[in-house]
Amino acid sequence: MTVSLATSLLILVTVFATSIVSGILGMAGGVMLMGLLVWVLPVSHAMILHAVAQLSANSSRAWIHRHHIYRKGLLWYFAGAAVTFCVFAAITLVPSKLAVFVLLGVGPFISYLLPKKLELDITKPAHACACGAVVTGLQLTCGVAGPAQALFFQTDSLTRHETVATKAFMAATSHLTKFVYFGFIAGSLSQAASGVPLWLFAALIPAALIGTKLSKSILARISDKQFYHATQGILFVIGVVYLQKAFMLWLNG
Repeated sequence: MTVSLATSLLILVTVFATSIVSGILGMAGGVMLMGLLVWVLPVSHAMILHAVAQLSANSSRAWIHRHHIYRKGLLWYFAGAAVTFCVFAAITLVPSKLAVFVLLGVGPFISYLLPKKLELDITKPAHACACGAVVTGLQLTCGVAGPAQALFFQTDSLTRHETVATKAFMAATSHLTKFVYFGFIAGSLSQAASGVPLWLFAALIPAALIGTKLSKSILARISDKQFYHATQGILFVIGVVYLQKAFMLWLNG
């Protein structure tokens, strides 16, 4: 398919806006962008564009807050991520649009579906390993893992700056993994990018970087309490919208 100028501009504006949202909340922006991309593009196209935009946004956000990154659990996180990536590389799965929207819609409600006594903490090695495995699996099926990743960061041990910085660094690596998977393992990069204007790829990066830069000043003005409440509220609304879209796709066969 050929991406029209109007669609390209819509994608570009959304990348900019969602980079601001992610920079403030440490998540949600990626979920919003993925939904739009899958709505207007084939899944493979959406995964590649999302990976480019989010890799840029999360890398810059991780760099901006690099002194706040919680480094102790990274080795365990990458161990879990490596196991999941190897499994997916062996089966080369490409999800359908219906599957993507179902997973995007269910994501914000995961915390309510799990046992109340389950307390996940990214500062614990076993939990960090599980986080890497889960995040990578979701990245390769629905393109985002923010809501699930957030479950491992509901701890008072980290400040909002440490939360944003660490999640950004982990997200950057998971989006790179997604780019490699859909571009070279489960599909062809040339095919996934066919019909997408080259200027859009070039414009995605500065749009994501500018949005991330603007978010830093906003993050400094909100409290930890406002930070966590805003995250949950926005994600719930997004979840309902995507579940409705999934239901409509199911009705239409």
